[in-house]
Amino acid sequence: MINRILVLSITIIFTQLLSAQDYVDIVKADYATVFGAGFENNDSADTNVNLLDIAVTYPIVVSEKLAVITGVDYNQHGLDLIPNGEGVTLNNITLKAGVAIKHSEKWSGTYLFLPKIASQELHTDGDQFFFGGLALLKYQKSKRMQYRIGAYASSEGFGVIMTPVIGLYYLNESETWEVTANLPINADINYRFNTAVAVGFGFQAPVRSYSLKREDNIPDLYTQVSSIEAGPYVQHSFLEKSVLVRLQAGYSSVSYEVFQEGDTLPIRLSAIEFGDDRNLLNPEMTGNLFVRVGATYRFHLNKKKD
Repeated sequence: MINRILVLSITIIFTQLLSAQDYVDIVKADYATVFGAGFENNDSADTNVNLLDIAVTYPIVVSEKLAVITGVDYNQHGLDLIPNGEGVTLNNITLKAGVAIKHSEKWSGTYLFLPKIASQELHTDGDQFFFGGLALLKYQKSKRMQYRIGAYASSEGFGVIMTPVIGLYYLNESETWEVTANLPINADINYRFNTAVAVGFGFQAPVRSYSLKREDNIPDLYTQVSSIEAGPYVQHSFLEKSVLVRLQAGYSSVSYEVFQEGDTLPIRLSAIEFGDDRNLLNPEMTGNLFVRVGATYRFHLNKKKD
């Protein structure tokens, strides 16, 4: 019974609201390592950065023009923030709560409230609760082309970040080329050789902050994460393209900057920091090569409807 409700919910929501994209990713999980990220002016120390990301999305149908979107995202970063330092584990749990609305024949929108806890070892002292939101309007240009425009905003340890979003989804007629872009946050382009194998290129540029563990006689601190990650990948699908396994390699810029809490920016607009006169407390880091492996459970609408 639960499976039937899930099938009905997803089918109605995404056939009505996302006609260009005939699938939805219910669960995504991946693990990555950036090998030997360095510290500026220190050739004798480096650190591996281990990254875990899990995302779950569960839609609840209300009507043919309205759906409630729920879910949770979890990510974990493990690294040294200073040369030869004690390793830290940074955790982020984000709740997803919002709606998908079909405004007209051509226009639809997704509106999400994104509260989160982001801290070292998930401590709950002081400033570790942050609040964000996403509004994304989608214009259905044709059956295979969709334009997107919107904005993302969030409170962070460094202040407020605002990011305008411009993007698209495109699938060519032979269904070999697929492009998904929500710039400047992420983008993906891939080519399918057959029903099982695809190669592509992925890009993401997350900006987050984490409250660090409280220590006696030490000021409260936070770290700002603003890495850029890009590289090619190969992907193989199983179980009639319902399970996708991906192996990606590339370069990550690796930026983990530590500041004292209260030392903030007036505002950050995407990658641009306005009036940044903060006192950096750790050496700037240098990027290196990364390898990422991941798996996705993908729900295909056309297959379920047939």
